[in-house]
Amino acid sequence: MSNPQIPILPAAQGTPAETDTEATRILTSSEEEMARHLATQLAASEAQRQAREAAARRAAEVADVEGMTAIPISPQRAAELAAQAAVPATLIQRPAPATVGAAPLPPVESTDTHFPSTQFAPPTRAAPAPAAADPSEAVTSPPSGGTLPGRGPANDNTTLPHGGLGSMAEGQMRQVGRYQVKSRLGRGGMATVYRAHDPSIGRDVAIKFLHASLCEDEDCRMRFLREARAAGGLSHPNIVVVHDVGEIERRPYMAMELIDGLPLSDKLEKIRCLPVREVVIIGLQLARALEYAHARGIVHRDIKPGNIMILADGQTIKVADFGIAHMDDGSNEQRTMIGAVMGTPQYMSPEQTRGDKVDGRSDLFSAGIVLYQLLAGERPFRGESLVAVATKIATEDPPPLNQKRPEVPASLRRVVDRLLAKKPEQRYQSGKEVVEALQKVLQEIDETARESSKPRIVPLRVKWALTMALIVAVVMGLTTAVITQRQYAAMMGQVTDYGASLARFIAAQNAAAVLGDDWDAVDVLVQEMMKTRNFERVSVVDLSGVVKVSSLPALVGQPYKAEATQTSVTSGSGTTIRRYTVQGEDILGFEAPVLFQGKQVGRVELGIPERPLTQVARLSITLMVVLVVVTVLAVAIAMYFVANWFAKPIHLLGESMAEIGKGRFDHRIGERRNDEFGLLFQSFDEMALALQRRIHGAPAVTPTAPPSMTSTTTTPAPPAAGPGRSAP
Repeated sequence: MSNPQIPILPAAQGTPAETDTEATRILTSSEEEMARHLATQLAASEAQRQAREAAARRAAEVADVEGMTAIPISPQRAAELAAQAAVPATLIQRPAPATVGAAPLPPVESTDTHFPSTQFAPPTRAAPAPAAADPSEAVTSPPSGGTLPGRGPANDNTTLPHGGLGSMAEGQMRQVGRYQVKSRLGRGGMATVYRAHDPSIGRDVAIKFLHASLCEDEDCRMRFLREARAAGGLSHPNIVVVHDVGEIERRPYMAMELIDGLPLSDKLEKIRCLPVREVVIIGLQLARALEYAHARGIVHRDIKPGNIMILADGQTIKVADFGIAHMDDGSNEQRTMIGAVMGTPQYMSPEQTRGDKVDGRSDLFSAGIVLYQLLAGERPFRGESLVAVATKIATEDPPPLNQKRPEVPASLRRVVDRLLAKKPEQRYQSGKEVVEALQKVLQEIDETARESSKPRIVPLRVKWALTMALIVAVVMGLTTAVITQRQYAAMMGQVTDYGASLARFIAAQNAAAVLGDDWDAVDVLVQEMMKTRNFERVSVVDLSGVVKVSSLPALVGQPYKAEATQTSVTSGSGTTIRRYTVQGEDILGFEAPVLFQGKQVGRVELGIPERPLTQVARLSITLMVVLVVVTVLAVAIAMYFVANWFAKPIHLLGESMAEIGKGRFDHRIGERRNDEFGLLFQSFDEMALALQRRIHGAPAVTPTAPPSMTSTTTTPAPPAAGPGRSAP
């Protein structure tokens, strides 16, 4: 049993010369069956082609009554036909040229950019036609409607003489129905397209005739007419206009707008990836066109770059080639045979590859493939064979867009991913939803571009606030530094004076005990002093230089040795002040002599830690810094609001100048102030008045000068459209 998820490859339809290489038909369910089927189809197609060529040669020996024929007309005759546009096309009969021995040239590759991937058939070499037997028979009365040659007996006056459009010379025109055919533009799988002039509308058109081989199929012919008429009812700026649909001798045709542009596929051959914003604009136009067609029951079924025309302006697109479009008339009838799906395999939806019934969501999937290709530079589903491509479309997810092009916005990637959802119910359900999503993406892109293009300016209120804050910070910082330094010096002076006085007091109190060698009494006094924890050490040295009493037991009985000092100062009273470090802590040392009746009997050493003094200094500095910060912030905030208040008149003036730039010379500010801004507003209004009189010559009201006021209160004038105010 075959797997229903595996797509079935379409088989080629028609002969190699008449088959669009991108139009296929799905018949089988596996690659092995497909290989056999393709071989069979190719062999049958080749046999049919040879049979048709043989039949054509045999028919040419008698008369060319099966091909589309026409005769050349002169420019004068073309002018006459243009003047008679309201009259049915005139048929001209001439003796049929002899075509025996005509040798058709091989097809020549097209160089026309309007219809790529087509082939031009060269003219046949025909023998010169004999002169008309009776010149009076050259012109006959027109029939009731336009006709296309190709059926009926050779002497039937309702057909054009035989010769074929392929034999047209440069600059010649042929009359087919009411159309003056100028040249052939291209040939596809279902039809041949010509450039023609339609006198009824006075413009050139592209006229498409269904292939003669397909005209023999009544269902195909009627479906072409029915769906071409439905497409002809579409009138949208992004859809190629169909001017006329009809038949000429049972040969269906469609006359369409002739586009001055090129297919999107041609542009992709030169530029693999388009700018993101340009892709979004193309997607918007494509979604609008599909929404319009789907709302009228038309499903395109072959959305691809080759069917999207870019006009000469480089921005506008038009969806073309509704030749295989499907018309949904509301019934459940499946007019297209299941397994005979027409389209381009690389751009088919999963339901198309399976031959299921399709709706507008199938076109949206194809549109997602086109957008992916425009962004990534390649199609999302690629394979070595059509079967492999169809399998990937039905079963595999495309490579993430951010891997192919990281700069694509995430919002646009989400839109493309949803368009490429495998299940139709998981996609956008209408082109309108796609338009809404892409509009949001476009707004996001434009907003980002505007933000990036804006000049990098610092608002005036920010400048003023920062400037004042910087000034205050510098002033306060310098002031704080000076104050802190002076404060610390003052505290240090007080501490040194206090330490020196305390050392002298201890020496005086213990002078008698030292003189009498009463060291026990001295030791008791030292221990009591150390209980206060305000001293690092207290030592008493006798006259011989030996430490007799000390708060540090290790020093008792040792010769006195002063600590290594950082600085040493001797005061006028004989007290020596030193700064030294013990175990990483700064100590202020004081050494005073012990005097008894003016004679030195010993020395006292007192050590006071500097840490409390440093803590007080740091606290003072911290408080000063907090004061500076608070002051700076207060000044900055106040200046911000003050500058913002000053900036409002500047913004008003800028917006008013923008109105003048738009040509609205009747715009006035009309705001009265008793400051410099009032004078500036008055000058602007006078300038606008002068411009209005000079350019438009219209009467205008002369703005009044701002009266003298004791405050800056504004008096609003009558409002007008725009950011400012207009004078009455």
